[in-house]
Amino acid sequence: MKPTLVTLAIVLLAPWLVRAQQPPTPSPTPSPFVDAIATWHLADLKDATGKNDLQVVGAATVGSRLGGAERQDSLTRGGDGIVARFDGGYLDAGQGAAGALNLKGSAVSVYVRLQSPSGIWGGPLFSKYDGHDKLVYNVFSSNTDIGFELGTQGTAHMTQVRVPIARLDARAWHDIICRYDGTVVQIFADGVCMDQAYPVGPLRAGNTAPCLIGAEAVNGAVKSGWKGQMDCVALWSRALSEAEIQYLSGGAQRVAGLVKRYTQPEALAPLLPPAPDLYQETYRPQFHYTARQWTVRKLNPGMREEGWLNDLNGLVHYDGEYHLFNQRWNKCWIHAVSTDLVHWTELPPAFWEDHRFGSGVQSGGAVIDYANTAGLAPDPKTPAMVAFWAGNDNYSTCISYSLDKGRTWTKYARNPVLRHPERDPKVFWHEPSRRWVLILSGPAGAYVLFTSPNLLDWTEQKDQIPQSYECPDMFQLPINGDPSRQKWVVVRGNGRYTLGEFDGTRYTEETPQFPTCQGPHFYATMSWGEIAGQPGRRIQMGWMRCDGRKIYPDMPFNQQVTFPCDLTLRENNGALRIYRNPVPEIKLLHGRKYAWTDMALRPGTPRPLEVTGDLYHILATVDMPKDAELTFHIRGTPVVLTDQSIACNSPPAATAETVRKVELLVDRASIESFVNDGQVSLATCFRPTGHDVAVECTRGTATIRSLEIFELESIWKAPQN
Repeated sequence: MKPTLVTLAIVLLAPWLVRAQQPPTPSPTPSPFVDAIATWHLADLKDATGKNDLQVVGAATVGSRLGGAERQDSLTRGGDGIVARFDGGYLDAGQGAAGALNLKGSAVSVYVRLQSPSGIWGGPLFSKYDGHDKLVYNVFSSNTDIGFELGTQGTAHMTQVRVPIARLDARAWHDIICRYDGTVVQIFADGVCMDQAYPVGPLRAGNTAPCLIGAEAVNGAVKSGWKGQMDCVALWSRALSEAEIQYLSGGAQRVAGLVKRYTQPEALAPLLPPAPDLYQETYRPQFHYTARQWTVRKLNPGMREEGWLNDLNGLVHYDGEYHLFNQRWNKCWIHAVSTDLVHWTELPPAFWEDHRFGSGVQSGGAVIDYANTAGLAPDPKTPAMVAFWAGNDNYSTCISYSLDKGRTWTKYARNPVLRHPERDPKVFWHEPSRRWVLILSGPAGAYVLFTSPNLLDWTEQKDQIPQSYECPDMFQLPINGDPSRQKWVVVRGNGRYTLGEFDGTRYTEETPQFPTCQGPHFYATMSWGEIAGQPGRRIQMGWMRCDGRKIYPDMPFNQQVTFPCDLTLRENNGALRIYRNPVPEIKLLHGRKYAWTDMALRPGTPRPLEVTGDLYHILATVDMPKDAELTFHIRGTPVVLTDQSIACNSPPAATAETVRKVELLVDRASIESFVNDGQVSLATCFRPTGHDVAVECTRGTATIRSLEIFELESIWKAPQN
């Protein structure tokens, strides 16, 4: 692995190293501020052009003098060494003189020199906002990034580029420059290009929100709150030159000295040895998959940070391995492999953010191109694993491919392979039409279908799938296990599905939407199919989306996924429904067994279940009269059953028939509940408040005919870098 990483580092850094070796570019003459639409040096509320003066709103002041090196740095950039200070307030420029701040044309540049002395970011910085569908330009910060958003005409979405704060000194002064030349939008930090994307068209017109420094406005309401200092804010209706960007960033020599540090790919950062308690931390689930940290040690990671996971991506089976991919919130794809669906080995992230299509590598799917239809495999005996993902511009569908079972990846040189709003491409082979099919989460709450002979050239189909949003999954299921009778299934991001027919270009819905799982923590599913030796099998996992800081406080991970579940399509009283059950491979984790029979239960007499450990597989058959309520107490959390419903930290989920069977998977931070062989299921994250396990009849009388509890082993083995 190390030679590959070193080689990749050289390839990725080569353009920057060449640039660093070039002779310094002389300072531009005249100053870049000469033709700016507005320049606020913030010694006072005046615009240097004399046209676009400011008003103070709330806790913000102008005219604070810098000293020493800070003052000299300001003067070097054409500033005056005097700054504005923000403590949650902002400065309002309105629309500018005669609407001057409502730019027209196909070019814009923005310059903000600023500092957060506390190192804590998060808040708007400079905007002509009014929402993502109306904004023209917007510089903002989050806890993890400084970003720029651009709105262009005829495009409902915005284009976004970002700078990871982790690459910078969070407390230092920084020169943030954003420019659009009609073709590419780029964001520079201290003169170094950190991200770029490709919008289409001229700047958006008709924005009536005020131009604000330290705030952004939407429908008359203003959001502010950033705390820090600004030395200068400037706006141009043209694209600044490279020389001007270097000048505003302290000179070519300074920029060259920052290139390597700022652009070192995160994927090539040195790997830390595993923490001694990795996968064994207090609240770490022991048989539900969670993500690890590779290059940092940080508690309570948030979105885009190591240890975080969200959407399931690209579940694919190849050469005896199940490949599990997850989002790290459009930063990269987390990657793990298993030979038994239970024990997972986490690999370094598969591929990373792409600076050509917005900074993100968003959700998508993966396939094995056995017939080498795309021609990506030099040896057809070693087919390509091809992953489809959406760029952060919500417009570009791109691919990465691997020729070594997902251990290393190459981004396709001619990305994107499809340009269409919005994201989350899922791809599968449709045998009757001998074509690939791509289903995409499109605009206006619909899925869009495309077809291709080769994974590279896509044709849009006219019929869409309405009432659909995010993370589509589409596949066939046999009815009652009969391969001669099948229905197509489309699963939405929220886990709701419909059944229908699909002819290769058009999906015809035959049912309303039904829930796959009714628990409070179930989203962004994906499934394995086309499993060698297991025709017709479909295995689903979902993101157990929750408030991770409450469920796993002060842990080096955040979020978990459901245990793998088999999906089957069953006919019951003339109705077709999906049943969802834990995969039988869970038996590989079974340890000590406890068993009871014919437990008659009455109100007020809870029955303690003397089990040890904190991981359980519970199976029960029950007699539930209509007036009965049966409660399993699981470490402080109740699972409540009536004759026709189940609830676990959720509203009661109705069953189609009387409850007969109950199955519970209990982990350190989750309970998954299944009724009547998966007729109803709930996925629930929880924070244990005790250790006891008991059962009682909380209303009426009920009988547990049989009860088995298996202690479960951890899926985690000793990690290796």
